Amino acid sequence: MSPEELLARLRAAREAGGGKPGALERLRLHRELASAAPAFVPNLLELGRGLQLAEPAAGEDTFTEAEAVLRQAVEVSERSARALVELAYFLHMVRDAPQETEPLLEEASGKALRLLEDAWTGLVNVLVEQGKLQRALEVGDRARQLFPDSVRIAMASEAARSAAVREGLLPPESQ
Repeated sequence: MSPEELLARLRAAREAGGGKPGALERLRLHRELASAAPAFVPNLLELGRGLQLAEPAAGEDTFTEAEAVLRQAVEVSERSARALVELAYFLHMVRDAPQETEPLLEEASGKALRLLEDAWTGLVNVLVEQGKLQRALEVGDRARQLFPDSVRIAMASEAARSAAVREGLLPPESQ
């Protein structure tokens, strides 16, 4: 299936049933898409949420299916922060399993922080390259507050300060 087709089918599933996450038609379309594309994480996460909100048919255990779908999303996403958080919330709210939830949230928060550090380092560098030095300084200062021990952010922020000094935006002693 092409990326365009995947996204079109995901949009169709989202809109089905009046856009209500637990609507039967919406769940049917999410399940069909999950069957056709079992590694398409955005659909798996939405299916997992929808199953938690669904009115189960007689004998249907939507919570067990939701848990299986969310665990699948964690695995096929290579334990992405978003998938870990979705599974953790499920385990916390539905299964009341704080011992299993805690390490998932710790892993997710660590991955999310590394991603944020990467994003801010890159953003400062790109802003400097574009000559948007005031914005680079602001982002660098904010990033250094959150990541005071990050060598990469410190180096990107220093490059922004050096460029700002060269351009006369900052006095030389501010380096």
